[in-house]
Amino acid sequence: MTSSYRDNIEDYYQIAEDAEPAGTITVDNELIDFLTGQELVDPDTQEQLTGETQETVALASNNNCKPVVVTNDETPVTVDQVNRSFSEVEVSLLGVPRSETALNLLDTVNIYGVNSKEWAASSFYTYFSDPTDWTNQPDSSGINHGRYTRHVSTESAIQAYSYPPPKSFTYLFDDNSGRFPGGYTNGVMTAGWTSKRAFRYQPGRVTGFTMGVRMSTLTDTEGEVIQWGCKNDYGDGYYFQLERGVDLYIVRTSPGLPTLKIPRDEWSGDGIFANEGLTGWNLDLSRVTMFKIEFSWYGAVGAKFMVYVPDGNGEARWVELHYIVVENQNTKPSLRSAYMRMFTSTRSVAGAEAPTFINLYGSSVYIDGGDKGTVILGAANLESPKNIDTNSRSLLGLNIKGQINGVDNQRAVYPISLSAYASVDARFDLILRSNSCGGVQYGYGTGSSISRGSSATYSGSVNQGTKFVLASGQFPDISAEVSGTTNYLTGRRVKVNGNGVYMTHVTAINSGLTEITVDRVLPSSLAEVSLSRLNEYAVGDAVIPSGIEQGTIYRKDSAGYWRLGLWPQASGTYDDTKDVAWFASSYPRLAFNSTTGQPNGEVRYPIALGCNEATNFTVTTGTTSTVTAGGNSVTVSGSPWPIAVVAELMDNGQISNGVISQGENITTVGSGATTAITTWTTSTGITLSTTAAGGSGYIAHKFEDAISDPLSAVLVDRQGTYVMPIDDRVATVFIGSGETKTYDLSHVFGPDKMFITGRPEPVFNTGALFVMATSRAGSGIASAMLNWEEQ
Repeated sequence: MTSSYRDNIEDYYQIAEDAEPAGTITVDNELIDFLTGQELVDPDTQEQLTGETQETVALASNNNCKPVVVTNDETPVTVDQVNRSFSEVEVSLLGVPRSETALNLLDTVNIYGVNSKEWAASSFYTYFSDPTDWTNQPDSSGINHGRYTRHVSTESAIQAYSYPPPKSFTYLFDDNSGRFPGGYTNGVMTAGWTSKRAFRYQPGRVTGFTMGVRMSTLTDTEGEVIQWGCKNDYGDGYYFQLERGVDLYIVRTSPGLPTLKIPRDEWSGDGIFANEGLTGWNLDLSRVTMFKIEFSWYGAVGAKFMVYVPDGNGEARWVELHYIVVENQNTKPSLRSAYMRMFTSTRSVAGAEAPTFINLYGSSVYIDGGDKGTVILGAANLESPKNIDTNSRSLLGLNIKGQINGVDNQRAVYPISLSAYASVDARFDLILRSNSCGGVQYGYGTGSSISRGSSATYSGSVNQGTKFVLASGQFPDISAEVSGTTNYLTGRRVKVNGNGVYMTHVTAINSGLTEITVDRVLPSSLAEVSLSRLNEYAVGDAVIPSGIEQGTIYRKDSAGYWRLGLWPQASGTYDDTKDVAWFASSYPRLAFNSTTGQPNGEVRYPIALGCNEATNFTVTTGTTSTVTAGGNSVTVSGSPWPIAVVAELMDNGQISNGVISQGENITTVGSGATTAITTWTTSTGITLSTTAAGGSGYIAHKFEDAISDPLSAVLVDRQGTYVMPIDDRVATVFIGSGETKTYDLSHVFGPDKMFITGRPEPVFNTGALFVMATSRAGSGIASAMLNWEEQ
């Protein structure tokens, strides 16, 4: 064999291992002397001698043939078959062989329950105010209607489930809430899970989401939709969508670009139909199936959608379903933001004959071949030590911005170390105060509170259904309080309390003060009533001083019925004739029996959220001044300052944790010049308590930008000193008197562990982290410093 023969191999091919013979042909082969390797020629004509032989035809064309090196050297030549691919995941979306270890961002199995630090649940029903037992009633086969986001322990899965009743509840009594009469058949019900973290993007790398799911199928209900994949709040998304339990689509959405909704029979890869395509497998979504979605460069190199299915006898692999190719086709990125959240969702409509559900099993998010990428380091420390005692006071707080320079913040923060000092033996706790309220990113704690007890009762009897007559004695003179609306903002109403009396108000009182007329029929057996009135008040000691024109009022909606307002020119003694801009109140609504359709109780409205709520205020000055809060205004002559927070409470009402933040664009709890309302000037019947706040010296939080980096996602509080519950702690360390120690927190926080994040939408906010110090005996001083990474 000559060297020219060895080096010139363009006409030689290796037959693929899975090639099938196509037949045989007869060919003329050149004859060679096997002893010398020389070509045989005719001695007379000097022409090459040939002979007929039969050869097998392995392939009809060379499209699937591969080059091979042919040599007779003693040392074999190694051929690296880099272009031979058993699975669609061996080469990355960017065309690079996968030779690096992926950086895992999320790896979760739902064995023990729902990790509330990772997952946020959401649900909706058009007629959400229907009685619960009506909404969740079983159908004819015993399957419950309703919307659920729950853990399925028998399958180690988290489930989103929606199954609306055929029609909404029919109300026999109109309570002016907009629910009457009911009986509607157009109800829509949704449920879903979304990861709280938006998983970070790394330029030049591929981001991948894998999800194991199964779901309801073959329901054939128009309007039913199940989705699973990844999306963000801007409208970007890559996901699978099953409609009617039958029609499967791949969807890409992004603001400013047409939505791509590709039906299964138009996928560029394998549709996974029985006896068709590369696998011949039948994709059954009612069985547990793994899906994968990959994208990179803001979607500019497209996205791959894959599924893990059987391929051959006893084998399985990732199979490409569809490849969205958008390279160099758009004038803007295919994604506004490449930070995505994993999600599942269900949507069902009234009339569905079976539930719509999706179960999520193991799932992961990774950066293909990625590293830690760009990490911003931060640190926060106290400017001076704080006093501590046995009441567990907060020292330092971290809250995550909702926005950074006007852009929604999607970073995650991981504390990496805690340094602590104490002059006495002390315990340091890291407390994560989770968020569960709209508009506010965390709970303050209970703070100082005001409350009112029950009022006196009056004996008598019902007359003509809507009148109550006293047996002896008189009612108080409420003639000036019987008008107004039941929201307590624009008027004052006297509410009637009694056995079987719900959402009932006085409309008139006779001149002798012995008979009241009410707006609803009273139970005929009623023998005793009490009158709940907005006639006792409390004025906060923390006033809005001269020159402050913007700010926010925070409070905790605790219990009972009440109203809150801003009182301009707050000097002298408050009385109910003062001009007040009432900005918040609680009042009753009827609860109904799902069987009879009749009222059987009352509920607070708006629904008590159990944590802090916020109301912005503005002050406009001129020849007259206007104070506006919560959409309500009051005009006064001259300067409006000082301005005080004032509360009026009905029986058994309670308000706590009042805070005033002063300044423009208050978007974060406790930012600006922040002052806690530690004491209230109260009238007879109102009780003040500061015990839960740690005493009248309770100081509110003041969150400010971290000095570590102008683009840091972290806000730092060095001011707050309230007493905190320890049931929310995530880590505890101990320190001796006079010691200074540093503790590694990498075993607690990290991309695959606990994290802190914050968004304007509270459902994605994991809360605020606080360092709390508790003296183990006596009192002393303590200091702390936190170091963190953010990505």
